[in-house]
Amino acid sequence: MSAGYNDQITEEELHLDQELPTISTNLDAQEVKGRLLKMSKRGKLPGYDGDCASGLLSVAAHGAPFDSKLIVNHQDGEVSFNFELIPMMPRIFAALLIITIWPGLPLTEGFLDSFTWYSDFVAKTGIKTMYWYLPMTILPAPFMWKSSLQKSKASAHESAIETVEKIDKVLNSTKSV
Repeated sequence: MSAGYNDQITEEELHLDQELPTISTNLDAQEVKGRLLKMSKRGKLPGYDGDCASGLLSVAAHGAPFDSKLIVNHQDGEVSFNFELIPMMPRIFAALLIITIWPGLPLTEGFLDSFTWYSDFVAKTGIKTMYWYLPMTILPAPFMWKSSLQKSKASAHESAIETVEKIDKVLNSTKSV
């Protein structure tokens, strides 16, 4: 493992069922939306979407490798938050993961066949490249998928917490934005 690189998922990151904080405010829904729109126009609230179907509005919750959107709801003087994974990139990732396995087989086999020791090994043992290549590439795929989703949710949750803190400062400030 190289210095400074940590690929481990901490115990805290696994418990993403923790709810995001809520903000109490005296502002109505339109005032909340207006203040957050001003904040987004200043570049301090990326991914602002005022026409969110599942809430008052949504903003970006950056994750790695997949982004999410932070959905803002307003009800009875409470601003609440939840986040959803944006499904396009995980779908592309899954398709690429599946599609790229098979082309690798003839490429790997063609490369290894250029070595006489490998051709002799296959001739003597009858173990073809596909017998070891396919399990070696297919079996890790679900684990890669699960790991990338967990990491995305953890990093999006962290981004959402930071965004909620910014929103809290704007909604509970006495001066206008």
